[in-house]
Amino acid sequence: MKRAFTLVEILVSVVLLGLISIFVSSLVHQTKSNNTIFEKKVHEDSKLEVLVDTLYRDLYLSREIRIESYPQYSILHVKSKNSIYSIAEPYVTWLVLKNDNTLMRLESAKKITLPLDDEFKKDIFVDIGIKNCEHFSINVSNDKKSILTFMHIKNKKPILFEIEKL
Repeated sequence: MKRAFTLVEILVSVVLLGLISIFVSSLVHQTKSNNTIFEKKVHEDSKLEVLVDTLYRDLYLSREIRIESYPQYSILHVKSKNSIYSIAEPYVTWLVLKNDNTLMRLESAKKITLPLDDEFKKDIFVDIGIKNCEHFSINVSNDKKSILTFMHIKNKKPILFEIEKL
């Protein structure tokens, strides 16, 4: 009657245990890597949603709108009731930086004129929206009752929305 394992049986079981450990370790590492990528994508998408919502509110609650149109980008100047920094009817400017195509939002209690002078910079709140903005345009209808907004961020679906003003 055989009561103990042979040396060959123990070696085979150790090799199998080692192979299973390597497989499980690789699987855990890959899962962590995928989770990091997924979290980054979710964060970028939620940041874009907040940005679009803020732009929508700025336009919808605007009192005055002035648009400077260029081939790929518009610079939007509004006086709005929407404020991130608790300013009563702030002046807000949306623009895309040329060097890295970053869509930015500027908010101030004073009217914003570009380029900004050094003394005025301390009175402005700057929000970096999103990088890689390939296209940003705002168009007002001829009857001034609707505003059409289009933006395209690299590797994202284009965003288009219209606001009806009364």
